[in-house]
Amino acid sequence: MLQVEIHKDLAVKLFTFMAMDLMQITGYAAALLTMVSNIPQAFKIIRTKDTKSVSAVTYSLLLAGLILWVIYGCMRSDVPLIVCNSVSALFCGMVLFLKLTPAKVVTQIHNTINDKNQ
Repeated sequence: MLQVEIHKDLAVKLFTFMAMDLMQITGYAAALLTMVSNIPQAFKIIRTKDTKSVSAVTYSLLLAGLILWVIYGCMRSDVPLIVCNSVSALFCGMVLFLKLTPAKVVTQIHNTINDKNQ
């Protein structure tokens, strides 16, 4: 009977460990995707110099939500939550900045980047 209990306890611990690993992997994958999700939009704006299809309201709300996630992460002392949402907020803020910036400035940014790449 004791041997069955030991095996059962070991199986429960192993399953819990595997579930925690899967949970952490899922969390890190979600954080990574969230972090990089705004990068293509920022590059597209710089490359095309066009912000007409970008919604300032949507990006404002997203930025506010990301800032609240950072605050929540600080309250919980959750470093991955703080870092991931801070980086996401940075890129989201960059897209919002490009949206709200006059076309002349976006063109200057575009030309500066293109000059450095040549």
